[in-house]
Amino acid sequence: MNSSTSHKFAKVFTGFSSKKNKMKLYSSFSVLSAMLATATALTSGSQQKEMYHYNKGAFDGATMWIFGSTGLRIYSPDGAQELVATPPEDICHNVTGYHGDTASLSCSFYDIVSDGKRYVWGAVSRGVAKIDVFDIDTGGVVGSFETCNTPRDLEYHPLRDEIWVRCMGANDEYSGYMDVFSVNSPTGDTIASIQLTGNHTFSAYGYSVVDNSLGDVGYASSWNQNKLYKYDLSERTVLEEFEFPNAYGVYEIAYSPINKHIFVRATVCCTCGFEGADMGEDCGRYGGSNITLTTGPDAGQTMMGQCGRCDGLPVDNIGVYEFNTQTDSVVDHHTMADGTGGDPFGSPDGRHIVLVGRNGGEVIRILKAGENGEKSSVLYDLELGFSTIDQEDSAVYNDFSFIHTDGSEGGVERDMIVIAAGTENTVALVDLMTLDSSGNPRVTMISLSSSEEVTARRNRRQVEWVVGTNYVWIDGTDAEEVYVIDLDKKTSKTISGFTTSKMISIENYERKRIANVISDQIKRMSVTDDSDKVTTATTATTSLTQAAAEVSSDKTDAVGIAALIVGLCAVVVGIANMVAMTNLKKNTDNLGSTRNDGEMSLGSKDVA
Repeated sequence: MNSSTSHKFAKVFTGFSSKKNKMKLYSSFSVLSAMLATATALTSGSQQKEMYHYNKGAFDGATMWIFGSTGLRIYSPDGAQELVATPPEDICHNVTGYHGDTASLSCSFYDIVSDGKRYVWGAVSRGVAKIDVFDIDTGGVVGSFETCNTPRDLEYHPLRDEIWVRCMGANDEYSGYMDVFSVNSPTGDTIASIQLTGNHTFSAYGYSVVDNSLGDVGYASSWNQNKLYKYDLSERTVLEEFEFPNAYGVYEIAYSPINKHIFVRATVCCTCGFEGADMGEDCGRYGGSNITLTTGPDAGQTMMGQCGRCDGLPVDNIGVYEFNTQTDSVVDHHTMADGTGGDPFGSPDGRHIVLVGRNGGEVIRILKAGENGEKSSVLYDLELGFSTIDQEDSAVYNDFSFIHTDGSEGGVERDMIVIAAGTENTVALVDLMTLDSSGNPRVTMISLSSSEEVTARRNRRQVEWVVGTNYVWIDGTDAEEVYVIDLDKKTSKTISGFTTSKMISIENYERKRIANVISDQIKRMSVTDDSDKVTTATTATTSLTQAAAEVSSDKTDAVGIAALIVGLCAVVVGIANMVAMTNLKKNTDNLGSTRNDGEMSLGSKDVA
């Protein structure tokens, strides 16, 4: 329904607002009520395929989606109800092993994003050029759609209604390392030939940034290229390349819409294969070759070593570049407190960037985003006290939950970061609103499991907040467990029997917005005067019809628009009935009253 249609619809209801047309209003609504009842009776038992959208159910509020080797499982926020269980055969893909052996089902789930209104999108398997798409309301499998080779990073652009895909490789010389899907038409054929390496045979692990605040451009990194690529979202081609001279490549990315800065992790080269080398005498599984060093005491020399796998060593002294997208220039760089690099993790609102180094999780650095063009400041160097035994040189965090609520809608005001240890079965709740005597955030520790064995897999855990609730989910994949943390009670609940690759909080925010609009209008309908009730009903109808037109402009399906119109009609019918019953009650009361002359009053009509 377009805007002109909504105005016509509103005009119909406005025509009934005068007292002269009240009887027409009542009789019209009576007919409408009968028609709606008949339509409901005819369709309630229909099994036709075209009635799927009428009969299908939908999740009530936020849900937790868990992707892993057992497929997809969807739970209520507190984990009390399993709402959906989809087997891996329905959503994962057969992949041949590294050595060309027998193909097996791969459920890697590198990244999952939601568009907040129609679908959930998943990058599933290595070596498979496909994206899996799921219905946001039911978890149903929509299909698998062709994309670039080995998709690993997904970004949603709300204003453009697009999903941008960052892949490890290109399918051929005519394709690229990125792809784009329309949210409204996943099957639509799009072309996005964005080349990053100049050679389609190269792998190009990396990440991308697209955001409403960046306008019509995005940025991408590649671990083996010391450049940040700026690309045009409409033309779908690379516009410019920005070089970082001392880096071997740039990899992990965090973005802050507050100052419009990108925080990108630099990779460097280091020596190996001889006594006194940075990595020691063993170059490991990837071997060594002659490389030119750009950092450390041997900078400028060509020696035996390797590049891109030197995180946490003394030569890893660039850390994270802070890049200003307004001027396309480097502001400065950030390291951990010991001078080595760390991986950046940004909060959704862009206020904070957490740096994680290879120090066994002993210390994390929290940055506060500053003004555009200015270097972000160090807010805290936080020591959490987690065990570092045998993990002194490891990065043991790869996920966080940033929780920020203002207490509206009857909720609790919170500002915290949830950090789960990969070296023990403990989670830290870092309360940014409450400081201890040393000026650091108050930290509350909660035990996840009584097991003596660490339940994290490879010292890593997934951490996910069910947005808008008091629940946080943390995985213990090595023990096939998931833990549900109640932030209010500071307790943990265990769900057993499956492993996890990705967890994500999902809600249909478009439906929530429509429901809020309707709810707000209903609250405004409470008035005392009869004519005001009809007028308010008309005003509410007009507002709701305009909301329907707005949703239509967002390309919501026609069935949803029809359902909204039927719903608002039902609301107005109810109000009309309320007005009629009020009038009937008044007339009855007046008929029962006695005047001073002993005659019965027929009403209190003023004729002056």
